[in-house]
Amino acid sequence: MASATPRASQWSEAWARALIASSRDVVWVRTVDGVLVYASPAVEATLGYEPEELEGRSEGELIHPADASLRDGSVERLLASDEPQAPLELRVRHRDGSFRWLEMIDTNRIADPAVRGIVTNARDVTSRKATEDELVQLTFRDPLTGLPNRALLMDRIAVALAHTSRSSDILAVLFCDLDGFKVINDVLGHAAGDQVLVSVAQRLGSAVRQADTVARTGGDEFVVVCDGLHTIDQATEIAQQIRDAVEEPILVDGRREAALSVSIGIVTAEGFDASNVDPMTMLRNADAAMYHAKKRGRARWELYDEALIAEAAQRVELEPELRRALEHGELAVHYQPIMDLTTGEILGAEALLRWNHPSRGQLTPAQFIGLAEETGVIVAVGEWVLREACAQARRWQDDLAWPGWISVNLSARQVAQSGLVSTVSDVLTDTGLDPHALWLELTETALLRTGNSAARELVAIDALGAPLGMDDFGTGYASLSNLQRLPIDFLKIDSDFVTRLGRNASSPENGIVAAIIQLGKTLNLQIVAEGIETVPQLEVLRAYGCATGQGSLLARPVTALEISTLLAASPRGAS
Repeated sequence: MASATPRASQWSEAWARALIASSRDVVWVRTVDGVLVYASPAVEATLGYEPEELEGRSEGELIHPADASLRDGSVERLLASDEPQAPLELRVRHRDGSFRWLEMIDTNRIADPAVRGIVTNARDVTSRKATEDELVQLTFRDPLTGLPNRALLMDRIAVALAHTSRSSDILAVLFCDLDGFKVINDVLGHAAGDQVLVSVAQRLGSAVRQADTVARTGGDEFVVVCDGLHTIDQATEIAQQIRDAVEEPILVDGRREAALSVSIGIVTAEGFDASNVDPMTMLRNADAAMYHAKKRGRARWELYDEALIAEAAQRVELEPELRRALEHGELAVHYQPIMDLTTGEILGAEALLRWNHPSRGQLTPAQFIGLAEETGVIVAVGEWVLREACAQARRWQDDLAWPGWISVNLSARQVAQSGLVSTVSDVLTDTGLDPHALWLELTETALLRTGNSAARELVAIDALGAPLGMDDFGTGYASLSNLQRLPIDFLKIDSDFVTRLGRNASSPENGIVAAIIQLGKTLNLQIVAEGIETVPQLEVLRAYGCATGQGSLLARPVTALEISTLLAASPRGAS
């Protein structure tokens, strides 16, 4: 006898159970009060529970505490409107105690009208959320330090500006650039450099307030956003805390110490005025203030002011003009005699660059050399000065039988560029100047910035026979170690020390100058004092045994023609 055909309701119930059992999504039913009354078999694969384990438990026990209010709000809206709500992504507790991300879709339409429960369909999206988080990390976080990157930083500044514009608070943005980081990279290697950057990032986080944002914008540049300040002094106090934190020695590889300092530019926006400022302007102005701090000696902070705007604008205007200055013949070389402090003989002359600007008049190196360094124009300009000075020295030797030398400054950018040795060699060959008559100067700060690459280049130049000297000696770091590792032939005492001589015999400057002169004698180095402006200064230098010097007291920088006149009149100048 044939079996009876199942009723439609039986088929419907069977299909529903079969569909639920075969689905990889979790289906559970809860009462309005949040008690679970059913869970589908898929809950075991997703959350580790047997379906029966969840029956009678509160759904709230499973939801992450941070997501509880989000879940409660959705349920309230669902019950109030009887309309399905937008899917929610919530963290739900796994049986092992971890949390999984589930995308949950609710409906309170249950076939039995006597029951007003909520049916939830949940899908595991943990892997997708992990991928999204990774993409967010790559998009908005610095991969080395984990700090916000430039993109996220700009958003944080925008939010802080909006908040500040609705209050009487002050927003400060601090642009921090590490001093001497290039040396660490060159000397200790890039792996050590990365360790230092990670350590600095951690120190910055500890030095500022918990609510402040610390970001890395690239290289050795960090930016701190301080919202909700009440006075500008608070911003400068934070800057000082950052300086103190960075300047503590950093241990690299557990055995080597790296020493750093930091230059900081600070810009502020206050109260309702903040609505007129945009994030890019804040960052640009903080950068300008940082650059000003670098120019004024590094390891310091500077507040942005309107004067910096004019300076920055002038730099923007000067850059294209500087690039054209060389081809338009606007550059000139002046020369300052270097004399025997006893006889007055002109022993040498330092080549000093001047820019005869068509509208601004004559500009000194202090007004444009920094810009030339940054833009790279200094490489072409430096080669032109070298060639011009060597050719002029050879003319003086031929026309006046002058036995002296020409002194030319090298920039850090020139030394860092490959090909400097061949450039010097070509210039000497082309001009016919004896290598021993070309003295090349490099500041100690520039030596530190170029690191090992400078050492290799300078050793090769020394092999050509051109004497090498350290300018502004005593103002940098690790002077003695540089004297040991580099082929240095002469030292120039920085003018800051010389200008303080003669005021007080027991002053520190007197002792420093005396020590440098004695060091030169011990190491068989020639000492040149620069910046001699008064007779007392000259007398102190003579008393300490300094034989050579230059400065306005002796002779100011003049044209090549004027030097020719001085050489003709100088003792032994025409012999």
